Amino acid sequence: MSILRQLTKRILTAFVPSRLLLTRGPRHAPNKRPRLALTFDDGPHPLHTARLLDVLCAARLKATFFVVGKDAAKYPALIRRIAEEGHEIGNHTWSHGDPVMTSPRDFLGEVHQTDELVRNLTGGIPRSMRPPKGELNWTKLTGLWRQGKTVALWNIDPRDYRMSDTGEAAVWASRYQPGDGDVLLFHDNHPWAIAAIERMNNRGVFNEYQSVTISELIQQEMPEMRPVTSVQATASTP
Repeated sequence: MSILRQLTKRILTAFVPSRLLLTRGPRHAPNKRPRLALTFDDGPHPLHTARLLDVLCAARLKATFFVVGKDAAKYPALIRRIAEEGHEIGNHTWSHGDPVMTSPRDFLGEVHQTDELVRNLTGGIPRSMRPPKGELNWTKLTGLWRQGKTVALWNIDPRDYRMSDTGEAAVWASRYQPGDGDVLLFHDNHPWAIAAIERMNNRGVFNEYQSVTISELIQQEMPEMRPVTSVQATASTP
């Protein structure tokens, strides 16, 4: 990310409410456990996503999955399972195309296409959206806001997509020092996030920090509002 892009991001996040643009959640309320949000991009994957869901279930953790529409269409049962197990489904476009090569019209069209697929599978439309590589121009950003989307970025990036074995993931997780409101970026089209979550759990991170969805993190700031990004599982057509 260029220096100019970093500066623009800092200015925007300093003045724009987190229900519109989120990089890190607000501090927890007094007498409440600090929170962090586990997020997973680029799935679903038939093996890694399924195993990750098993790990999250065993540890009683909640997460947000930013799904790629074309892969969600291939594995509808995984999308339903994500919703049924209380996780949140976010939009990560249909094709995960290169942001530089994708026009605003095509980008917003892909967001709508993915929304419709998730709605058909779960009965709900994702209210959170994460652009590929976290890259947006002003036209795309305002287009998402007009659709009522929360643009959910992150402040912790383990770069698991560059890892080559579970040892790297475990080392990262051993060194990670959690912060209240952290939004962690993982990828469930690779296996390494699973090792990181398991190591964090073994360290007792989730005894101190509550793992929440993006919606729940936003609710901390605006408790009077109902969650804007939760997808509820209902009977639907495939």
